[in-house]
Amino acid sequence: MPEMTPAPITIQRQTIPYRQTGFFGKSVLDYLDDDVKLKPFYGRRPTIESFEDQIKEKGESYGHREVLVQSLKAQYAKAKLSSPSLETLADEKTFTVTTGHQVCFFTGPLYSFYKIISTINTCKRLQKEYPEYNFVPVFWMATEDHDFEEANHFYLPNGKIEWESGQGGAVGRMELAGMDEVVEQLKEKLGIGYRSGEILEIFKSAYLKLTNAADATRYVVHHFFGDYGVVSIDGDDPVLKGLCIPAFAKEIVEKASFDAVSATNKRLGDSYSLQVTPREINLFYLHDQLRERLVETEDGSYEVLNTSIRFSAEELKKEMEHHPERFSPNVVLRPLYQEMILPNLAYIGGGGELNYWFQLKGVFDVFDLPMPILMLRNSVMVIDQHSSRLMDKLGLTLDELFRNSAFELEQELVREESSEELNLKAAREKLEALFLDMEEKLRRVDKLLERSVRSGYMRSERIVLNLEKKMLRAEKKKHDILMGRLQKLHRALFPREGLQERNLNFSALYEEFGTDLVPMLVENLDPFSGEFTVLRVK
Repeated sequence: MPEMTPAPITIQRQTIPYRQTGFFGKSVLDYLDDDVKLKPFYGRRPTIESFEDQIKEKGESYGHREVLVQSLKAQYAKAKLSSPSLETLADEKTFTVTTGHQVCFFTGPLYSFYKIISTINTCKRLQKEYPEYNFVPVFWMATEDHDFEEANHFYLPNGKIEWESGQGGAVGRMELAGMDEVVEQLKEKLGIGYRSGEILEIFKSAYLKLTNAADATRYVVHHFFGDYGVVSIDGDDPVLKGLCIPAFAKEIVEKASFDAVSATNKRLGDSYSLQVTPREINLFYLHDQLRERLVETEDGSYEVLNTSIRFSAEELKKEMEHHPERFSPNVVLRPLYQEMILPNLAYIGGGGELNYWFQLKGVFDVFDLPMPILMLRNSVMVIDQHSSRLMDKLGLTLDELFRNSAFELEQELVREESSEELNLKAAREKLEALFLDMEEKLRRVDKLLERSVRSGYMRSERIVLNLEKKMLRAEKKKHDILMGRLQKLHRALFPREGLQERNLNFSALYEEFGTDLVPMLVENLDPFSGEFTVLRVK
């Protein structure tokens, strides 16, 4: 019997203003609206016209192209991968658009895909508008982050897949031990789906055949996006860090970024929440499984927190010259490091990322470096075919789904479906009128009786309200099938009461779209739209 294949599908694209979704913070909404309060905290606006001046400014200030290309070639050779974009980067008329993310397990939440696709599509648009230049999409692997608890898991509709490592230090350097057990978890949670085997093979190729988390992440990104010219860069590179030693030295001696961010926070904090708290020295010391903060002591020497490692000023200078790979920028300096080594024009991130980039404008000014254009990544909800049919059966609109919680939708649907009046409002009004009449009559007889009337009214009202609740519960039992459909729909579109992109892994969509997933997203997402995108499968 021939193998069954999924029926052809069509995609209906809709957009919703970000403000109407209820999932985005004030700062990014104000940024999209070009609010005057935010203007001091970024460079150029995220419009296609802004890139003309950005190209000119970056072209005049950038000077590390040869070192960058050689380092990337070495990284790709080590991973046994190749990319034609590396040769393109050698051309002085080539610029990058960058996004970045932790080396989350199997790329983590779906939004990591949306970040990369937003970057691809920005480059495609720039190529069309400025054909005399080349544009390469870059994925910055934040391999030096050490928050393993944030990076060691991902979610499928059927549950959580978690990697227990026991290692410390930079996540990107962690060896891929224990992956056989994870494969078994993945098999169980995926079940027997049409494309479950494909997902398992991608996972095995990345996590059973390679040596560390950084290599595995590069493999997965290259598997899905290599044909679109995406270059993955690992900043944990001694040659690339060597380019930044003067900036790191300035950071240590002058406390440059601490003063800049502190001054910005005083102004920005009046209107917005702050995500970044600067340190006097915004560098970690990174060695083997160690990543700890570097601090200055009272006697002018330096120490690595929670260790016995100490340096005099001269010893620290020599350590930086001989071992630049041992110095790791924190969240304040990482964007600066990125912009120093790349011919970069724009950074594409989520709302939270843009919020902390606003805090860094002063850092770029202090180090005399152009700040990239900040662009909000595409944010997406994909409504699969089954969920789309459920929406139609329930008669729900997108506006209703975003405006109401699952509980509120249940109440509305039960009331709409019920043939009975499911509240006792009229009875409560009559009850209130009755007691008011009694209160007036009894007050004329004895004012002390007025309190008894009010007490009686409150008891009676509670009884009526409880009866109303019981009536609603009884009616809901009649609509168990309806409620089950609604709950299933809400779980699919708002898993764990949040957006799909923040909770589910790409595997959840790959089950439906397979190898068409990335082309479908590339075709339907527009990073310049400024609105939330809904892709509904018909």
